Amino acid sequence: MILEKLAIDQRMQTQNLVHMLQNRESGYTRHNKLSQSAPLSYERQFYKAITPCLTIGISIPPVYLRKFTPDGSKLLAFSHDQRSCIVYTYKGVGSERFGQLLSEANVGTGETYNVNINNQLRSTAFDKLFETKYVLRLCNGDTARYYLHREFSIFHEDGRYVLLAGMCILNGCNIPVSDYERYPDLFDKLDLFSYIFFVVDLQHGIVTDEVQLPQDSICLSHNHGISMHGHTIAILSRLRQAIYIYELVDGRLIKHEHEIGPRPRECAFQAVEHPSMLDVNTLLPISHIKQRVLSFLYRQIQQDDPQTGQKYIEFYKNFDFIENMIIEKMQLVDSDLLLLRYEERPKDNDVAPMLTTGEPQPPRRLYVFYCMTSEDVSGVYQDDSLELLQIVVHFYNKMCNVRSLQTGDVPSLPTHYFMRQNYVNPNKTIPFMRQAALRFNPSVPVSTQSFSTSPYLNYNVFNYDDRLVSPLERPKPCSTEPIIFRDRVSNLIKYRLNTKARRPHNALAPRELCAFICHPFEPLIISIQKCMHVYDYKLHIYNHGTTVEQFYN
Repeated sequence: MILEKLAIDQRMQTQNLVHMLQNRESGYTRHNKLSQSAPLSYERQFYKAITPCLTIGISIPPVYLRKFTPDGSKLLAFSHDQRSCIVYTYKGVGSERFGQLLSEANVGTGETYNVNINNQLRSTAFDKLFETKYVLRLCNGDTARYYLHREFSIFHEDGRYVLLAGMCILNGCNIPVSDYERYPDLFDKLDLFSYIFFVVDLQHGIVTDEVQLPQDSICLSHNHGISMHGHTIAILSRLRQAIYIYELVDGRLIKHEHEIGPRPRECAFQAVEHPSMLDVNTLLPISHIKQRVLSFLYRQIQQDDPQTGQKYIEFYKNFDFIENMIIEKMQLVDSDLLLLRYEERPKDNDVAPMLTTGEPQPPRRLYVFYCMTSEDVSGVYQDDSLELLQIVVHFYNKMCNVRSLQTGDVPSLPTHYFMRQNYVNPNKTIPFMRQAALRFNPSVPVSTQSFSTSPYLNYNVFNYDDRLVSPLERPKPCSTEPIIFRDRVSNLIKYRLNTKARRPHNALAPRELCAFICHPFEPLIISIQKCMHVYDYKLHIYNHGTTVEQFYN
């Protein structure tokens, strides 16, 4: 077995961490099932014969569509000026109004309907499926300088609340000198923004709380820099290299006094009497988590190991690298355990130093498991760690931290499916597995609520090209042909998504991208094709009269 060939210290580290994750996973599963607002929805059945097999081109109002709520009852959107949030009520695939529209249009049995024949269907399909519930003008008055980030939204309490964020650019803003001492890892090579977070009660259509974070750098795209587990929210400041912890309780954001990263909980900060004395040559203490990482790595060196001397040399060789690395991504594995990904601090110049010796490069990334309550490091792994690969393979579903409210299932991801099929094999060689680790370990930490729970993207049920569409909610390159979904059991074509590029591929022209908004459980997918500033919207929906052809034209 691979794990038997690893060092004893690393094996014990991984076994202890795996045992911890298993205990927490069982508790999380019990809590997740008990927290569902509609337990009867778990009885919903999925039929592979009912698929989004009909493609219709549609027009939408002048908004940016975001995503469905976890229960599928509402669709979020942002206004074109990115100052307002629009909430639509979803009427359902089987609504009488939409069914009547399809009947009047006489869509026939084809998989793609030519809307040029019936422009009425294109112009009214969206309004028949979605009805405006309310419009919230979030950025006005004192917050008029902010604009809503249209790639950020995090739902809470099964969609009762949603966390939205606005930001504004800061020009000519200087970082206070005291911040360099308060935050030893401060990364000042970034553009600074001011942020505002809104907690919106979707049930009543009101803002229940808002928090402003001035002069900071937080990655909001695709929920990258914010993680949520239960009621706990973690926000990563790339500028200060600190993690702000909040509790979202009854629509209110309650901030923890202690920030994760710079200092231990009981260590009070005292500013220097003369901050003007600080300069580039001032030596500041190593941040708290880095001290814990170095201590953990040092304790892993066994005195009775014949390679003890070499391990000490490697430890001190990598000391400077660890001292200067920065947190690029993090996630809450649960409400107490953080997974941090440290990367090399970017240099002032973009020219990579040329290697003049045959010595191996220091690790490019470090993955750190950190317990907030005990302030202890539970595990440290490098890029090519086989132990981390084992954790990713066996606990990736838990790390996704999203489950369907209808079935309780986690998203079935092509990457995870591929890992299980090809890399969970004790007969694979160590170099082969090292390459697998380099490829798949960067898939963690996982961004919060970044996967669709639609059963029609379930990679265990359907076989499709994951380069063109996947549960991961990211834009993909447009295909030159319709995307085919085959049943993994029978190999029959169950449906196609006709999202062909509107213009021939040209290496010199901008790429045409396609994003997908999937309903959590109904056979409905909205595709958004974008090239430059031109958008094209298509509705992929179930129609009982559509015949799915079993040959490819």
